[in-house]
Amino acid sequence: MTDREQAGQKALEFSENLWKSGDFWELESSEYERLRYARLIQVLQGAHYPRGLELGCGAGHFTRLLAPQVDHLVAYDISPSAIARAVDRAGGGGTSTIDFRAGNAMDYAWRADGPWDLVVMNETICYLGWLYSFFDVAWFASELHAATRPGGRFLMANTIDKQGYDKLLLPYIIRTYRDLFLNVGFTLDREETVQGTKNEVEFETLISLFARS
Repeated sequence: MTDREQAGQKALEFSENLWKSGDFWELESSEYERLRYARLIQVLQGAHYPRGLELGCGAGHFTRLLAPQVDHLVAYDISPSAIARAVDRAGGGGTSTIDFRAGNAMDYAWRADGPWDLVVMNETICYLGWLYSFFDVAWFASELHAATRPGGRFLMANTIDKQGYDKLLLPYIIRTYRDLFLNVGFTLDREETVQGTKNEVEFETLISLFARS
């Protein structure tokens, strides 16, 4: 098994173990998450997109909030348990605008259905950076840029652990991921932060909306 295959297997096992136990990150119940999701929608400023892609959708809570702004939305997560939960919450067979799919973003199955008018990655890049080599993550950024339609948008949000408890969320690491997408050709349309407390830990979310020229 190659290093890349091992990373994919570890990603699948990690995500499955968490989603089998339910909403581990409290994405559906946390007040901080509710405020963060609301701000993400506001950053899009009511724009409407024909085709959207979400990578790392989890159980689809944010996906359902995003769907009214996208005619056809394809949402991937590596965890089959998360996708099953998402489909169940969408009404058993999905909806007319959301196509939930189980799959690893690093396998690039999403390229075949591009180009995309909107791509969303919400709390996903930090785990790719943890599991895959820097080359793999940089190549992923380049492929995502290529799969975004000229004039399209890429929305990325990542939590920053200002107190440094979670090393995956250190401020300089999260901002390095942001810069990586700038380096492959995206331009920064707008950016802001949302601050709050979750489980008595202070967090800050960096929200970046990129444009594809």
